[in-house]
Amino acid sequence: MRNMSFCLIMSLVIITMTISCTSVAPVTKSEITTKGESAVEASRRYPELKSAIIKYKVSGMNNGTEIVYIDDWGRREAIYKKFTTKMMGIDLERNFMTLIADNGKWVYNIDLNSKTAIRMDNKGFKALQGNSGSSMDVAIGATKIGTEEILGKTCDVWKKSNPYSMAWMWKGIALKKDQNVAAMGVITEAIEIQENVSIPDDKLIIPSDVKVKVLDPRALSNG
Repeated sequence: MRNMSFCLIMSLVIITMTISCTSVAPVTKSEITTKGESAVEASRRYPELKSAIIKYKVSGMNNGTEIVYIDDWGRREAIYKKFTTKMMGIDLERNFMTLIADNGKWVYNIDLNSKTAIRMDNKGFKALQGNSGSSMDVAIGATKIGTEEILGKTCDVWKKSNPYSMAWMWKGIALKKDQNVAAMGVITEAIEIQENVSIPDDKLIIPSDVKVKVLDPRALSNG
């Protein structure tokens, strides 16, 4: 009994010393830096792509071009769409710009023909941060069905049934999209990719002659 009590006391002493040593262990500067860097990397919209210019061909219901400018790991992004839409036998020229700012928190949809824009608060902007599109099943309800190469880049192929759409994802970017728009198909496919390039500032700002309106989320509700 005496030996057992002694062993129990010594065990408690050892455990206490271990806890004390662990709690007072200093955090080194390198550890702080690593934790900070990890947090920054995790917040990046495109953790594997610092900057890029991607040119697309658009075909189907819409015919034209799309150019995407990505800067600072996706904290700033601009999408320029110029295409023709055929409606009731009439060709309509469309010229749009989408500006994604503040790491995805704000989205500006800009009609460059009418010089008007709508700013929207993107409530779900964190859904795809830091995962290179690997969680699209959670973010938009899509299912991964395989892989395929586009311009020599290996893409994960994702499919969604309702409404139908497919996306070929590479480093968080859709290099190809197949979508149903107004019961008609639109295919957008990359034809040129430039990685780690300098992006001109004028490509990432709203033109000075465009009037911006802020969208009230209540306008989208039924109440």
